This record gives sequence, structure tokens and C-alpha cells, in this order.
Amino acid sequence: MCKRSEFFNRALNGNWSEKKDRLVKLPEDDTKIFSLYVNLIYTGEIPGQTGYSKMMPDEFQKHIMAIVKLYILAEKLQDKQAKNVALTTVHAKIALNLSPDRLPNAEIVELMYRNTPKGSLGRRLMVHLWNDNNTKDILGKSEGICKEFFVDLARSLHINRPNIRNVACSVQSNVYEEKL
Repeated sequence: MCKRSEFFNRALNGNWSEKKDRLVKLPEDDTKIFSLYVNLIYTGEIPGQTGYSKMMPDEFQKHIMAIVKLYILAEKLQDKQAKNVALTTVHAKIALNLSPDRLPNAEIVELMYRNTPKGSLGRRLMVHLWNDNNTKDILGKSEGICKEFFVDLARSLHINRPNIRNVACSVQSNVYEEKL
């Protein structure tokens, strides 16, 4: 683990009690997610990564949530390789069937934003996945999502929109008049 994780490398090789005891306690971390992490380290794969296209939307979202939690743990443990595998997996599974019920739901987006630093590649993936015609679907669920996500999404939409004139200048002024 020390070869993959800067966190474990420092904890077990520095001047910390963990070095002497050879034990690192992570009481706030989910044991199921940590077991996914250990499995990933030893096998190079995230277990249970088949049958995504046949899953019902709720089950699919639970799987994406687990992978996002794995990414967040890898961020905490400073394991770039695990972070890359997690994001690549989320991207690949969603790209197989790009529809609103397959995009990360509001809870997943909020979790990613609450637990990663500004500029995180995980945040960028959330924004890029929602940067298309499905943007209106997440706007309907905006109550539970942090403002920072919407600022990032607006920037991404602006950067990726076609080079068009100002909308107000491209329509007749009477569209702003109330009917008498």
C-alpha cells in the first residue's frame, strides 16, 4: 500500500505512532469502500463491474455512488492510480448509455463536491457529464446541489457553446413586450 498511497507511505515510514504499531486507523471511512480499494490495489480492478447496461436506474446510481466514494477515498489516501481507475470506470459506464437516469444524480454530484478540492478531476468529470442537452434535468434537482457545481457547469457550458451572437440581439424586441 505504501507504494501506491502517499498517505500510507508517510504514516508508516514517518515519525508517527503508526510506524511503530504498523497500524493505521481510519474510523470515519466506510469499510465496504475500503475493501473496494484494497481489491483494486491487489487485482487492478474494481469488483462487480459487469451488467451495468441491464441495471435499473436506482441500482446503477448505487454503483456509481460506490465508485465515487472510492475516488474520494483514493483522494484522501493520495493514490493517483486508484483515482484514475475510479474516474475512468465512472466515465466508461455512463458513456455506454448516456441518458439522464444514468448521469450522476444530485446526491453523487454533491458528495463529489463536498469531499474534493477545487479543481479536482472528479469535479471536472461531474461537470462534463452534465454539460449537454441533459443539463435541464439536473436543474430540476438543484435544491440539493452546491452552488459551486453550477458555477463550474455554467463556465463549461459557456466555453463549449457554439460561437453565437448575444441571444437578446438575435431576436426581435417585441419578444420582451407583454401582450395587450
